[in-house]
Amino acid sequence: MTTPCHALNTISSFIPLVLAHHLLWICRLLFKVLQPGLRHIPEPWLAKFTPLWRIWFVWDGSAHVGYRRLHERYGPIVRTAPNVVNISDPAAINTIFGIGSRFTKSLFYTPFTVRYDGEVMDNILSTNDFDEHKRLKRSVAPKYSMTSMRSLEYLVDPCTKIFIDAMMDLQGQVVDLGAWVQWCAFDVMGAERKDVRNVIAGLEMGAMYMSVVGQMPWLHNYLLGNFTVGKVLAKITGGKGDLLPVVIQMVLDSISQDDAESAGKPARADFLSFFLHLQENSMEEMSHRDMVNHLMDNLIGIALRSVFYYLMKNKHAYQILQKEIGEAHARGKLSPYITYTESLRLDYLKSLTRLASRQACLKEAMRMDPIISFPLERVVPSGGVALCGAQILAGTIVGINAAVIHRDTDIFGLDANEFRPKRWLDKEDEARIKRIDRHLMTFGIGDRTCIGKNLSNMEMGKFVPQVLRQFD
Repeated sequence: MTTPCHALNTISSFIPLVLAHHLLWICRLLFKVLQPGLRHIPEPWLAKFTPLWRIWFVWDGSAHVGYRRLHERYGPIVRTAPNVVNISDPAAINTIFGIGSRFTKSLFYTPFTVRYDGEVMDNILSTNDFDEHKRLKRSVAPKYSMTSMRSLEYLVDPCTKIFIDAMMDLQGQVVDLGAWVQWCAFDVMGAERKDVRNVIAGLEMGAMYMSVVGQMPWLHNYLLGNFTVGKVLAKITGGKGDLLPVVIQMVLDSISQDDAESAGKPARADFLSFFLHLQENSMEEMSHRDMVNHLMDNLIGIALRSVFYYLMKNKHAYQILQKEIGEAHARGKLSPYITYTESLRLDYLKSLTRLASRQACLKEAMRMDPIISFPLERVVPSGGVALCGAQILAGTIVGINAAVIHRDTDIFGLDANEFRPKRWLDKEDEARIKRIDRHLMTFGIGDRTCIGKNLSNMEMGKFVPQVLRQFD
């Protein structure tokens, strides 16, 4: 029988282990707090100990405002987590993101991976491997070139017609324009005029999950990144908890349908069929896995929401653009369905100079409300780096937020917080226009610029003037 004295001795033998564990925890905590290269960087108090507080920025949708306030209070370099530093100095952009930069993506992008055939599948957005990124990009880049996108124009028009017909039918009723342009951009609306299979709602929930969990990416391995958790969640919700498998299966079904019906020629008027047709004529084979990978992303709807929001909020800009479209229509300069080339001649929508095409209203809306409003994170390579007067050690995560850079008054002017498309139209100061264009991070920057940029520009360039010509 165990005596009280024996029990006390047993408990006493564990005390050194408990003390050692707590001592180790305190030492790790102190190392985080006093980490070389970071301890002198300004920070909110909690940032020394945990990244948990950053989740609130994303959860309540205030990341764009929160990070601006952080930099207003603490300056161009702010520590936001034990091993994370955020930068607002535009001079650091090229160092971190420039062509040839050896800064790799951080684990923030881990939740952006998906499962395919039971295995984790990195994609062109999530991979932090330079060689894998080059392989993925090389196989698909020609298909997203502007030349290819111009030959894709005929696929945008039917979807635009569905949208305009629906708006005509719904005149006098209150509609959620944001939802409708998202459906149209994702091409899942069809004749049902709804979110087919709740794909859009599911992807928006997925985007929130990725944004929140990305602040503490190790959590992903215990949530949707865990195969068992995923299966249990799917069983409990009937497949509605994580809609990425649904989207993947929709893409695979469409690929199989196209293979069976078209024998290598586009049978359906959609981007997938167009993509498959280009692949058929390509010298490089692409697996179904890689094809699913490249067809999983669509951010055009977010950009369209921003464009219509700021145009409707700014009556003066709306009237100028609508007048320009109306005058071009009266002169017979616009086709029944406006072509991308015709949209480039609309100066207020898109301004052409001898230097480049400058998308005034579109660029200004995406400057005001970038698609991603939290820092794009990278890991400092070996050797470290000097940023904003601080020597940052290798392995430290650094990030720059487009929502902060886009409101920089030194770059975009004292009225950087105002929606003013004419800032892109000053033909007397081309050097300044080139400078602000260089700092636009709407589609990312450097080697990791969004590969769908040309597709987005083409769709928005056609869709926006078409809708504004039709409706007051």
